[in-house]
Amino acid sequence: MMLASSILLISSVSSVVPAYAASNLTVDLSSVIGPVTHGAAGSLYGVIENQPDNNLIIPLHAKAYNNPAVSGYQQPWGAAVPVAQKLVSTGSQVSIRLADWYPGWYDYSNLTDWFNKMTTTVNAVKAAGLTNIYGYELWNEPDGTWKGKYVGGINDSNSYVEFTVNVPAAQNYTLHIHYANGTGASSTHNLSVNGGSTGVITYPNTGGWFAAGSAGSLNTTVSLHAGTNTIRFTKGSAGYAEIDYIDVIGGSQVRYEAENATLNNSIKYSSGNTSSDVSGNLTFSEFFSQSYKKLKQLDPSAKAIGPSYAAYRHNTMQEFISYQKSQNTVPDITSWHQLNNENFTNDFNDYRAIESSLGITAKPISINEYSASGWQTDEGKPGAVAPLIAKFERLKVDTAMQSYWDVPNPGRLGSLLSSSTQRNGGWWFYKWYGDMTGNMVNTTPPNVNDTRALDGFANVDATRKYASVLFGGNTDGSVNATIKNFPSFFGGNGSKVHVRVDWTPFVNKSTAVNTTNTLLEGDYTISNGQITVPMTGLYNNDGYRIYMTPYGQATNVYEAEDAAVSHANIASGSQASGGKYVAQIDYNDSYVDFYVKVPTTKTYSMTIRYANGTGASSTQNLAYNGGPFSTVTYHATSGWGQFGTVNVNVNLTAGDNIIRLMKGSTGYAEIDNITLN
Repeated sequence: MMLASSILLISSVSSVVPAYAASNLTVDLSSVIGPVTHGAAGSLYGVIENQPDNNLIIPLHAKAYNNPAVSGYQQPWGAAVPVAQKLVSTGSQVSIRLADWYPGWYDYSNLTDWFNKMTTTVNAVKAAGLTNIYGYELWNEPDGTWKGKYVGGINDSNSYVEFTVNVPAAQNYTLHIHYANGTGASSTHNLSVNGGSTGVITYPNTGGWFAAGSAGSLNTTVSLHAGTNTIRFTKGSAGYAEIDYIDVIGGSQVRYEAENATLNNSIKYSSGNTSSDVSGNLTFSEFFSQSYKKLKQLDPSAKAIGPSYAAYRHNTMQEFISYQKSQNTVPDITSWHQLNNENFTNDFNDYRAIESSLGITAKPISINEYSASGWQTDEGKPGAVAPLIAKFERLKVDTAMQSYWDVPNPGRLGSLLSSSTQRNGGWWFYKWYGDMTGNMVNTTPPNVNDTRALDGFANVDATRKYASVLFGGNTDGSVNATIKNFPSFFGGNGSKVHVRVDWTPFVNKSTAVNTTNTLLEGDYTISNGQITVPMTGLYNNDGYRIYMTPYGQATNVYEAEDAAVSHANIASGSQASGGKYVAQIDYNDSYVDFYVKVPTTKTYSMTIRYANGTGASSTQNLAYNGGPFSTVTYHATSGWGQFGTVNVNVNLTAGDNIIRLMKGSTGYAEIDNITLN
């Protein structure tokens, strides 16, 4: 994450460009990926200590958010411990970004100081008794923030790098050389000690230069006398090589940085893939390995996350993972960022191939910052994020967090809020994602590698008897969605499926959206095991949901256990519809928010199915769409989990509405469901 320049925001309608051919999306309801986890619903700095309100967080059901270890340094707010405490009641976890201990980008000083900061953080987590910590991100974007240096341009006959080294005794020493050779073949340097005869160092190809994240190491033997010696590397007869450092094993000083050596006709460069005095004479791979060991010493159960590269590169990841394998410090959760429309499917498969080649069991993957290449304008934009979420779900990415380019506005769930209290069109798309339950199933887009073209993700819930598909991306305005292999609860060929296509508009992140639209609604007959839903008039910025239920299934009943529940518990009971209900709505911040969709603005009769085992009348407070509260009175039922009903009137507007039931002034009550008529 870096500060992005401001970009003109244009409405979704006026910005549509028909750049893609007519698009087809296929959904196979029988091809299960795995349980719904809402892994990609999180965000970087999307939740801070005092905002947003939990009523905006709970409906998203995000698996994890990414927060700084401490406030007041890299970020002035959002410290992981208080945010994790805030999120306990939402069910979300926190990934702790340890590098945010440092101001700047980043002002790392030394390993002792770093370990002290790690210790302070881990001890604070332990003292708080937190159990919702996802893991510890040991650094952030080392490809840009790790302040290594190296020497290249050793390309001419008079080019050289001469190290002055000190050793305690006259003897043979092992010389360890960290180098890069991107020529595609073996290269050589001539090596001389104390001006003596020249030997030859042969560097195997590393597949790239330091700038590309490639590196290699080799050992050779040199004879040194006690005290000061000079070791000179000059261009050899074959190819070229870059030098990061040499280690004189057994010398008074072990590591000698190339940029501190005497140079002639050679060039100093900076790279996050090398070491320097500023980095404590450690490469990032070495730093990560030592940090991993320290973390496990502090808390053996803690999850280490890394390397958190700003972008995926094969050579960089290959070098990093290979080194960690050699040190037994492979991260528990592997991470990198997706910010520039890179081919994520290819990158994912490449990483899995690296693991396989090294004999490493597949690790969970966290894309701990993601957006399309528009960065600030693409954060939370349904048409930009839908193709990414689809790929994350298809490939079973464990977590993914929206990036943070809107620097003045933390605590907005990754640009899903137009203000600290108002939803924008992106929030509704992520809310639909949060509504998904049961199992995720496979979708097939026109181009699985394209992060901008149409793509979608889908779920099936056999218990609740519904399926949904969320999609977005660049199209020509028309999409044909083919849904096939319906589970038995929908019926077989000849059975009808009720379909509603919802549409959330996205003008820009600063524009509030209070309700979503219905693009179409109707019944489709299953033929040859499938239906096709043709849709036109679609916009590239916007998000869409296909919501499917068996024909004739009531759509006006809303189960409490499927609502947004705050500081209450979901209980099971044989008398409850669907077998579950919400209990222990006992505290001042206890509430159940029902998100309901109605076709017409009018007064509706709402039947509340409740249980009141107090033996006397109880009350709850009722409000809708943020309006004033009224009182609902519940007469005693035969016991807890034994339900009765009461009818009240609610004034709802066409589209989405939020109905809140919360603890009242007298007694207690449990909620099973509500029905609108």
